[in-house]
Amino acid sequence: MAWRQILFSNRRLLSVPSNSVTSGFASFSSKSNPYIVKVGIPEFLNGVGKGVETHVEKLESEIGDFSKLLVTRTLKLKKLGIPCSV
Repeated sequence: MAWRQILFSNRRLLSVPSNSVTSGFASFSSKSNPYIVKVGIPEFLNGVGKGVETHVEKLESEIGDFSKLLVTRTLKLKKLGIPCSV
């Protein structure tokens, strides 16, 4: 009988209430974001830090946009002279 109570209580914890999801995104703060922030290569690399922001111009000219950067293979980045660690 105890296992049944655990199972049902876990199921309630894992379910997502309908009011916590807004436009397909989970709400993690009490403030709503009135606009969508566009993230490009410069914003991403500045956020990462650690000196990678020095490669912004090269990545923008060779790769183009942020979505392409996310799927770029390490070998291509190394050929462009951008150090990568695996």
